[in-house]
Amino acid sequence: LKDPDHSMQILNLPLSLDTVLKTISTEGESLKESLDDGEHEATLSALMSLVRRQQEMMTAMKEKNESVDCSMVECDLFGWFRGSHNTQEKVRESSTITAMADERSNEELVYAVGVNPVEERITLIFRGSVTTTDFMTDANINMRHVPDPLGRSNDADEEEDSGGSNIGIHQGFHEYLFGRSNEKLNKYEEIMQHIRQLVVENPSRKTYKLYITGHSLGGALATLFGFYAAAEDSPPLPLPVTLVSVASPRVGNIDFAFAHTILESRGKLRHLRIANHKDPVTLGPTVSSKRALALSAKVFSPLGYLALKLTGNDEGGDEEVFYHTGMRIKLFKKDESCVISYSGARMISGSKKAPATADKDDDEVEKSTGWNKKEVSELPLASYHYGTTYSDRMVSVESELKGLTLNGLYQEKAGRLLQCPPV
Repeated sequence: LKDPDHSMQILNLPLSLDTVLKTISTEGESLKESLDDGEHEATLSALMSLVRRQQEMMTAMKEKNESVDCSMVECDLFGWFRGSHNTQEKVRESSTITAMADERSNEELVYAVGVNPVEERITLIFRGSVTTTDFMTDANINMRHVPDPLGRSNDADEEEDSGGSNIGIHQGFHEYLFGRSNEKLNKYEEIMQHIRQLVVENPSRKTYKLYITGHSLGGALATLFGFYAAAEDSPPLPLPVTLVSVASPRVGNIDFAFAHTILESRGKLRHLRIANHKDPVTLGPTVSSKRALALSAKVFSPLGYLALKLTGNDEGGDEEVFYHTGMRIKLFKKDESCVISYSGARMISGSKKAPATADKDDDEVEKSTGWNKKEVSELPLASYHYGTTYSDRMVSVESELKGLTLNGLYQEKAGRLLQCPPV
């Protein structure tokens, strides 16, 4: 290392953006040499893009004859730089990663928390599947039925807050986020405690907004965390919670999807779900392991199915089927285009049993846009799930999405059914 005393600070928390940029600038050649092995292409690209965006921002400021001061250039956690000369007090505190839970990365989920004083947001990021434990979590598709945090009835004909209701959640995801070990806080409690502490440490953060994101498994955990954070009686930050899930599998059943939509309709949650067309991970899971077993027995072993049914283990109904949630942007390979849809509008209008997943609605949308004919021969490919593929497709539709806001999409797709505070 050229400057080990400074560069080793990148291993310590809190980690400021200034430290990251200085380390990249100082140790650029060493980083390229160690990461340019074909396995860390995304990491290297992200690091280099941070520096490139800073240079572009500073160049733009010079062209406008603005005073250029590195302390006046700020960016959010995802590298979008902007001039901030009108927020001088805020930029004195650089964007900072305040938590990185990776000490037991082979046994537990991995997350990071960052604070951006310019955008006035606290961002929570979940890692996708990397370890054997991660993949075992993905594969645990039992449906866990837990109390609905909104206290709604499962009977659509009963009053909404009559109590005694349950929602179904993917057991693997639920255990990863809410499972306890040695009487310690579960991961949801641990993260919430950290977010509340950030507000206690600096009361000016009490007006910040909470953003949550993740890819693949990370997207599923982000969806689950965002749902519960938005349902809290005393949330640590102002609502709505803004959730951006990328390449996420389905997380819960029809009751979960309906509760999720209730939060959206009340203006407590905004969920942008980004999915590549024919990404195999976003196509599942479809049904719980209980229903899959029962259906298989029904076809191949009638006696076995009868035994399951007698013991109360038949295939069940919608409570054993997984559904997608949120405002979906579907990215296509051909013609570099996308389709935006929100099937939750049907549920907000009172039809709980309307499909909460985009499956049937997708067919209708794609037929109307001609996508079915164009893509009918395309098969799901693992490469469609890669982060680089998502990045490339998002860049290709940037002009199409420019000027759109998430709150605006909710207004367009669900209109007066929503209570929409600014996002």
